[in-house]
Amino acid sequence: MRAAVIDKPHAASLVETERPEAGPGEVLIRIAYVGLCGSDLEILHGTSAYLVDGRAAFPHRFGHEWVGTVEEFGTGVTGLRQGEVVTGSTMIPCQSCRSCASGRRNLCTELREVGLYGWTGAAAEYLVMPRHALVPFGPETERPRPEHVLVEPLVTILEAVDAADPRPGDRILVVGAGTMGSLAAAVLARYPVTLDIAEPGTVGHLPPGSYRERFTRTDEAPTGYDIVVECSGAPGTLNAALDRLRPGGLCLLVGVPAQTETVEPGRIALDGIRIVGVRHGVDHYARAVALVDEVGAGLVDRVVPLAEVAHAFEVLQLGRTRPKVVLGVG
Repeated sequence: MRAAVIDKPHAASLVETERPEAGPGEVLIRIAYVGLCGSDLEILHGTSAYLVDGRAAFPHRFGHEWVGTVEEFGTGVTGLRQGEVVTGSTMIPCQSCRSCASGRRNLCTELREVGLYGWTGAAAEYLVMPRHALVPFGPETERPRPEHVLVEPLVTILEAVDAADPRPGDRILVVGAGTMGSLAAAVLARYPVTLDIAEPGTVGHLPPGSYRERFTRTDEAPTGYDIVVECSGAPGTLNAALDRLRPGGLCLLVGVPAQTETVEPGRIALDGIRIVGVRHGVDHYARAVALVDEVGAGLVDRVVPLAEVAHAFEVLQLGRTRPKVVLGVG
């Protein structure tokens, strides 16, 4: 079968490899679309923490945002039909550690992540997944669509929104209008809150009425927000986000900075500010599947054939006007 790999820093190519087989409790998926994101770029650039700490190595088969159809079942698999449209969790929890047993599967201590470390990626014609990590779209979805790859980032936004617990009248600032920020804005626009955006680049993909004001820099936004959702991971943004909060406000960290940031702990204590890190929303896939067509509309820039994977990364870095670049596989 064909598969895309990152061979070494700044080089991606198409290779031929053996088609996998589904073992007991596993499902063979025919991949239709794979989304590219910042984590994939970090691997391409050779700067990813997964490479630095040895969890991943070159050549690396990436792809953790995907959608496809059920091809074959291993023994013991129930609840799916051949040809059904499915997606799957990036995080594959062990289901037996203390965190999993307590219902916090996103904090699993024996975690493997599809296309990042511990489990091969979806940038190929076929992928094997454990049945427990798969979510069907339902009989009303007859075929995969490029927007369906957005289920994976959407689950993290749903985890963030649950942590925010927005109340009527809350003032919320979303920092960044990439994939995460755009999804955050789309979800939060469904609540009776006042929503602003801080984004230096284009926001033309955001639907009219989904936000009140747009600021090109975080520090241009006023102070007094109840909640700031930091989705950019841009250098220096954390302190600017904290400066926008009222006393007792909440800063949700969705974006992952590539460098160390310094905050003043006394200020956090005296102002009663809460800073909450948001880890993958592994338990929100069913909700995300139900929402993705609504909140993901207009976020895909283009679909690039799998054979042109190197060009797809070029588009992701330099040539897009909407957040998401997608590889077309099947």
